[in-house]
Amino acid sequence: MAGPESVKNTRLPQRTKMPTGIASLLMRIIAFALSGMAMAQPAPPTLAPELARTVTARMASDKVPGVVIGLIEGGVPVWTGAFGLADPSTGRAMREDALWRVESISKPVTAWGAMRLAEAGRLDLDAPAADCLLRWAPPDAGPAFSARQLLSHEAGIGLGDFNARYAPAQPRPDLPTHLAEDFSRIGAPASGFAYSDSGFNLVELMIEDCTGEDFADWMAREVLRPLGMTGASFDWTGVEMPVGHELRGRPVAPYVYPARASGGLHATLADITRFAEASMTGATQPVLSAQAVAELHRPRVAVGGLFGFAADGYGLGHFTETLSDGRAAVWHGGQGYGWMTHLHMVPETGDGIVILANSQRAWPLFAEVLAAWSEHLGVAPVGMARVLWAETAARFAIGALILLAAAALLAGLRRRAGRGLRITAGLLALPLVGLPVWAALQDYLFVFSILPRLAAPLGWAMTGAGVVLAFLSLAAGQPNNWRPR
Repeated sequence: MAGPESVKNTRLPQRTKMPTGIASLLMRIIAFALSGMAMAQPAPPTLAPELARTVTARMASDKVPGVVIGLIEGGVPVWTGAFGLADPSTGRAMREDALWRVESISKPVTAWGAMRLAEAGRLDLDAPAADCLLRWAPPDAGPAFSARQLLSHEAGIGLGDFNARYAPAQPRPDLPTHLAEDFSRIGAPASGFAYSDSGFNLVELMIEDCTGEDFADWMAREVLRPLGMTGASFDWTGVEMPVGHELRGRPVAPYVYPARASGGLHATLADITRFAEASMTGATQPVLSAQAVAELHRPRVAVGGLFGFAADGYGLGHFTETLSDGRAAVWHGGQGYGWMTHLHMVPETGDGIVILANSQRAWPLFAEVLAAWSEHLGVAPVGMARVLWAETAARFAIGALILLAAAALLAGLRRRAGRGLRITAGLLALPLVGLPVWAALQDYLFVFSILPRLAAPLGWAMTGAGVVLAFLSLAAGQPNNWRPR
């Protein structure tokens, strides 16, 4: 696997406190204007080589074709790196300026758009969403939910069909038609966190109905361009992109979703880095007030379930967590068919990291990079680094299954299994054999993403143990005179 396209090793300037008053304002304006010039920025002398080693090793072991990474310190970019291949079939190298599907990193950007509209007095975040909807309304008489609840995933709306994909030139349903098919209620508003792509796509429709404009056009004019995200678009641009790769490593053809707010943003590493810079405390940017940005980052609802392993809460378009030193961090990841992305920020100190990969096998890679970044910040690993726990658990499970199979085989050969043990072995054999077979027939399971290189060995260990237990369950219960020689 190819190494980094560019890793800068010049000395990182020492951090100093920003001057106050006019000097501070001028420095921040200059930093924001030059935010896209990542190539000209020095690299951290220790972290960059460590990340390069981690990424290249993980790409090889986990079969991830390509990755780009950007680091931000003190509110400005300090290093970018491009690794591997954008298209393994042609040998096309990954580039730092490649255009990506950033998937659910679209959500915090969409939240900026909704807040922009709210600060302009054109959207009431707390009014019933139906008050703003002109082309579609919920098909039932259920309780009203607000834009704020949609943005925080507490509107009681189902996840939605994330498999609804279309070729860029293929006809696809308009947004009201898609929502009519996709909308479902799974709980009452304000009853708790329930991650929902459909909810953010409803925000898209609200923005269109409030403004009378196409969502992508309005977001480009009011959010993307003012933030300097000149390569970003919520519309398909036709620009050549890296080739995405699904969990089995097969290439994925280009596609678009019927809705855009939840996962339809296309952007470069520099675009997402600029968005991160604008999100830092004290950043000078022309889109939102500092109070509005802080509101987007403020936790509103506790996060549970699988999300609870990586986050403490959710604000408006942002996952939230408290670092081990007490600082607040905000982040969002994305996973689509063939793509994985991640953005993590500590707004108080201006630290951030962006990781983009053209493979669905990249979560452990992300986790190891985030663990190294956390150590660089002097804190315990951030929540997303806990993905690595799954690898430890899988290795332990594989070892335990091998030992179980060996013990069962020995007991079966010696015919020393009583009736109760044989019944238990038979009952265990069914799921141990059946689950891997069922999993192999699925297009996607969460375990495939967190264990890209260990899911198959774990499945084979389960199957092997199940076969041996089945043998044990069929063995005669009486001992014989066989002895190992």
